[in-house]
Amino acid sequence: MSRPLRLAYLSLETPRPGQASQTHIDEIIAGLRGAGWQVELFATNSGGASTRSSFLRRLIGYGRTQIALGTRLREFDAVFIRSHFMALPLTLWARWRGAPVIHEINGTPADVGVTYRWLKQFSPLFSWLYRKQYRQAAYLVGVTPGLVEWAKTFAGHGRVSLVSNGANTDLFKPDGPESPVEGRYVVFVGGLVAWHGIDTMLAALKEPDWPADLRLVIVGDGIERRKVEQALSDRRLLWLGRQPYDAVPAIVRGALASLCVIENQDGRSASGVAPLKLFEAMACGVPVIASDLPFQADLVRNADAGLIVPPAAAPAIASAVKSLADDLEGARQLGCNGAAYVAREASWHHRGQEIDRILRSVVSQ
Repeated sequence: MSRPLRLAYLSLETPRPGQASQTHIDEIIAGLRGAGWQVELFATNSGGASTRSSFLRRLIGYGRTQIALGTRLREFDAVFIRSHFMALPLTLWARWRGAPVIHEINGTPADVGVTYRWLKQFSPLFSWLYRKQYRQAAYLVGVTPGLVEWAKTFAGHGRVSLVSNGANTDLFKPDGPESPVEGRYVVFVGGLVAWHGIDTMLAALKEPDWPADLRLVIVGDGIERRKVEQALSDRRLLWLGRQPYDAVPAIVRGALASLCVIENQDGRSASGVAPLKLFEAMACGVPVIASDLPFQADLVRNADAGLIVPPAAAPAIASAVKSLADDLEGARQLGCNGAAYVAREASWHHRGQEIDRILRSVVSQ
């Protein structure tokens, strides 16, 4: 009997409970293990703004994590990297040792300057670091069609495929435990960061079209938390902070709608967005109110799973909320459409199968 294939998964962004990055990593690993792979995660514990560690400590963590994997590289058939500008040393070492490397692309190099404003001046350096890695890669996967096309041009080759995000349909489904939140509400689940439209959704709550008896429930934490705290004087706002992964489905399931109102700060979202919250809300049978950005808007329109609003448009968000609140049967049908789409095409099981096929084709070359 042949031995199972072994995969090293490298993440230089520290996985944190309740964050989309950890969900993404955990679900992909689970899907690949289900497909027969033995997967080992190599992750730093000091990478990313959420760790609140110094940049020097992060650099040390990046180095230690890559050394830990590099010294054991011969144990693995392939390396899967959650794309990061500091993963170049491991990428080069793996290529020299003949180990195929697959990068998962969740954004463009410009995202670094949007997340960390003080690093924007180093954008040319980040572009060089990413391009060097992508050109060396055995394969690239992008989470939106726009990122796939961008990566082909940026990397200078066509070894790129689309593998988007998804939802755990064992957890996120229309039937399940009732929400602990009472009354009628619209929910936002995600990091409290500027491009998620935190300012805009808080402004929407004050618009005349927002129904007086409908609350806005925010699940998550992040660098924009002060804005949420300052808005808590409005009793229609409920902030639950970061919640355990398995507690989120019930909260989402009980909502009238889920907000996916990402904004295009500094062109960050021009290549498309595929937020986990979108797939998870749809899987729960909850209609989504999504900003008109590539991929997510196309997906919602094609699945007939919600309403589309212009980015950064508080009045439009409030109007969409009112529309759903005034037509509960229509809202229910939109939710049913979304749940059917995710079950049919966008579960993490589907995504695991897609990545498995790519990995096996690369390893067999």
